[in-house]
Amino acid sequence: MLRKHRPSRAVALVEYIVVLLVYIAIYAGMAALEFFGPAEETEVLSSDVPRILAVTIGINLAIFLGLGLVLMLIFNRFQIVQLSFREQGVLISVMWIAIVVLLLVLLVNGIHSVFQASGNAQQVDPIVKALQGYFRSPWLVLVVGAPVMFLAAGLPEEFLRCYVIGNGIRLKSTGLVYLAVLLTSAAFAAGHYYQGVEAMVALFAVGLVFSIVYVIRQSFWTMVFLHTIYNVVALLLPTLGAKQP
Repeated sequence: MLRKHRPSRAVALVEYIVVLLVYIAIYAGMAALEFFGPAEETEVLSSDVPRILAVTIGINLAIFLGLGLVLMLIFNRFQIVQLSFREQGVLISVMWIAIVVLLLVLLVNGIHSVFQASGNAQQVDPIVKALQGYFRSPWLVLVVGAPVMFLAAGLPEEFLRCYVIGNGIRLKSTGLVYLAVLLTSAAFAAGHYYQGVEAMVALFAVGLVFSIVYVIRQSFWTMVFLHTIYNVVALLLPTLGAKQP
C-alpha cells in the first residue's frame, strides 16, 4: 500500500505562493505581449478564427494545465484531489451554474451600460469581432463553440484557478483564500488587456464571481462547466438577435 504524501504546512505555504505567482505570471505575460506588441490593430478575418482557436487550445492546455500538473507533481505527486473535488448532485450543480451564468450576464451588461452612459464604451476588439462573425448561428456556437470553450478556457483556466484557491482552502486560512480570490481575479482581468478597459473591469467581476463560487462549492467540475457555459452564452446571445444570411 502506497503511503499518502502529506506535505508540511511550510511546504504547503510555499506551494500556495509558487502556484499563485505562476498564475499571475501567465496572465501578466499575456498582457505584456499585447502592451508591447504592434501599436496598429491588425484586422482579423472570420477565416482566421479556426486557426486562432486551435492555437489557443494548444497554448492554454500546455500553459495552464501543463504547468499546473508539473507543479502538482513537484509538490503533491499528482494528488489531484488537492483541487477539492466534492461529490455533489447533478441537479444542484446545474441550478448553481444556471443561476450564476444569469447573474454574470446581467452583471456584464450592467457594466457595459455604465461605460456606455459615461461615453467611454469601447469598440469591439478585432479578435472578438472575428469570433462573433465566425459564430454567426446558434447551432455553430453549440456544436463547435462549446467544445472549443471547454478545451480553451473551462478546463485549463479553471484547473489552475482552482489549484491556487484550493491551496488556500487546504491551509485553512481565510486570509490566504481571500488573497487568492482577489489576485486571481485581477490577473484574469489583466490577461484580457487586449479587449480594453471595459472588458477588464467586467472580467475582474466575472473572475471574482468564479472564485467565490469555487470557495463556496469547492467543486472543480462545477467550475469547468460554469466557465464553459458562460463563454458559450456570451457567444450565443449575439447570434439570437442577428438576421441569418
